[in-house]
Order: sequence, then C-alpha cells, then structure tokens
Amino acid sequence: MAAEDGQDISVGGVACGMIVVGGVGLVRLVRRRIVEKESVVIIPAFGVQLETQYRSGRVVRRFVPCNSILKPVLNECVTPVTCYWSLALILRDEDDLMLVFEELRPPLNMLVPIWKALCAGIEDKDCEANKSDLKEQ
Repeated sequence: MAAEDGQDISVGGVACGMIVVGGVGLVRLVRRRIVEKESVVIIPAFGVQLETQYRSGRVVRRFVPCNSILKPVLNECVTPVTCYWSLALILRDEDDLMLVFEELRPPLNMLVPIWKALCAGIEDKDCEANKSDLKEQ
C-alpha cells in the first residue's frame, strides 16, 4: 500500500505493533491485579486496618473504626466445586459484609486466631463467650 507522499505503509507492521502494545498493556493489567499479600492490623479501641499489596507494588489500605464493627464472623463459603472459610466483618449501617481477606483464602487454622484477636480488639462480649465453642483445626 502506498501513501500519498510516496511512503509505503505496511499493514502487517502496524498490526504487529498494535499486538505488541496490546500485549504489554494486558500484562500490566494482569500484573496490577495479582494480590501478593493481604494483612490485618488490629488497633485495640481504635479499629482495624486492612491492607492489600499487589504484585505491581500498589498498596490499598482500608481503615474500619471499632465503633463501626458490630461483629467479626467466620463464614463457610460453599460453591459447586469447592468449600472454603472466610473472615468477614458485620458493619453498622451496611447491608453487605466486609471481607477481611478479599482475594486470598487462608485456611481455617489461620483464620481462627485472627478472629479471636478481632473479638478481643473490639471487646465483643458475644464473641468472647463463643470462643470456647470453636474448635481449632
């Protein structure tokens, strides 16, 4: 194909360039969304900080004040192909649960001590009474 000013324009070259640029963009997008680490920092009498670190280096922090937390709960999540446990917070004036670990799925034996620490950190009397009922695996 020839352009009006006499230069050849290679359609194949342009297409290859677009594929390379699109591929690089896709890799960046995927890399940006891969979670490396999720953590919980409990600050007694103040609240809970939830932190998510992505492979790209991006860090997202969320702070939930103690007076917003009604109760931490352990949920058993059942899907057609798997079953796993999650730790969530029931929040005041919110319809949805807030997952403590949104992407990663730690095993129950890691979630139970975190749940107990959350119960103690927010001074939930109902939680304290139910601690003895929960058997650690």
